[in-house]
Amino acid sequence: MLRQTADMDLLPVAQIVKSYDINGEVVVRLTSGILDDYDFKKEPVFIIFDGLPVPFFIVSFKTKGSNGALIKFETINDLSHAEELIKKEIFVDSTTIDTDSIEVDEDQAMAAFLTGFKVKDQNGKEVGKISDYYNYPNNPCIELNGKNLVPFNEELILKLDNRKRIITMTIPGGLLEE
Repeated sequence: MLRQTADMDLLPVAQIVKSYDINGEVVVRLTSGILDDYDFKKEPVFIIFDGLPVPFFIVSFKTKGSNGALIKFETINDLSHAEELIKKEIFVDSTTIDTDSIEVDEDQAMAAFLTGFKVKDQNGKEVGKISDYYNYPNNPCIELNGKNLVPFNEELILKLDNRKRIITMTIPGGLLEE
């Protein structure tokens, strides 16, 4: 999904998951393969701050696992600044890439979007945070706290608050370890 600003269309390509070291590196979850072929020396990536896209140049990019990477931004040089980026999305200007060749993995995009949401049960009790998303055929599931799988479909979702990153849903009995 493109995000439009005054003079460019921004395409989400990753989400920053956590800081990595004291030198400002961050771990990201890739939502497309665009960054694998991106020319970091010529084109910046963008992170939204206060509704505005702020350009960042990447000086180091190392893949990590099947859908992750370790990124070092040019102007982020310490742990405290890296931690300010956690949960932020990374965008590229779609006018600088060949969008016909883009293949976005919708499952990875959904996982990147949902990771970190708090989940409340039908009684309003917080039961955990989403740590992953799995698109099993006819039975998509979310993983809570890295251990409990819970079905994730429209019939079970009672409320989704994007701003507060909270999902209230009906959770069938016996699915949560206490």
